[in-house]
Amino acid sequence: MIKKILTFILSSCVAVAVAGGFYNPWEDVVRPSSGQQQIYGGYNAGCVQGAAAPQDTGFGFQYIELSRNKFWGHSSSHQFIERMGRTLRPQGISLLVADVSMPRGGPFTWDHASHQVGLDLDIEFLQDPRSFQRDLTAEERERLPKFYLANQEANAIIDRNWDEKYVTMLRTFAEDPAVHVMFVHPAIKKRICENPANRKNWLAKVQPWWGHDEHVHVRLNCPADSPSCVPKPAFTEIGCDTEEFLWWFSDDWRRVYEARKKWQRANPNPEPVPLPAMPSQCQGVLKDAGSS
Repeated sequence: MIKKILTFILSSCVAVAVAGGFYNPWEDVVRPSSGQQQIYGGYNAGCVQGAAAPQDTGFGFQYIELSRNKFWGHSSSHQFIERMGRTLRPQGISLLVADVSMPRGGPFTWDHASHQVGLDLDIEFLQDPRSFQRDLTAEERERLPKFYLANQEANAIIDRNWDEKYVTMLRTFAEDPAVHVMFVHPAIKKRICENPANRKNWLAKVQPWWGHDEHVHVRLNCPADSPSCVPKPAFTEIGCDTEEFLWWFSDDWRRVYEARKKWQRANPNPEPVPLPAMPSQCQGVLKDAGSS
């Protein structure tokens, strides 16, 4: 199916990322570069040479929204999904994988600040019952409903959508040594913290962040085959009882949240953020004629 989707993208008119004179050449590229797989730079300012497409469907997982052409990644990312599918499917969990990176990585204009080196994965919380029975069609993968575990306005879990299987999912991800950190809505971590049995070492990898109410963002460590990959420093655990974590449920957080909403209403079409400074090797990756 990946080959069919890529053929469609290549035969279509490619949209040029221009907004008020702003141009992002990374979003013009529809196929990966040639050359041995290699990561240059870091998660928020980098690229990936020889990026790999996933097996779009396997035991316990399916990649979705394939027309976005953002399923490219380092092979370790796709191997991680395959491992997690094998582990979680017998426990009644099916993974729907959305964005990884663009064909050569690089910066997005709007969608993400990271996801630039093929090591960040967005995995939906949605458990589509059809995906347990068969491969979803390409059209079905484009039209999946959003499924929210948390209400951003209330800053709380949606109880009717919560299930302990999400603890199993996140714990299984966190216990994999390839995982550096994960981001979820703060209310999701709060719900997990409420059970003392969950307060184990793995929970340190689950970090609260804005949004992430309908998916978990999983970030993998730099792989051994990419010495030019810039790793993130070790993160500081935001524990269940820390002042930093409790801030997410404070009056101060509410003031910041309301200010963000006000700014967004006043700026419905903001100017794009300037592209980050990229490693010198990324120019070669961008200009490469591409793989066949």
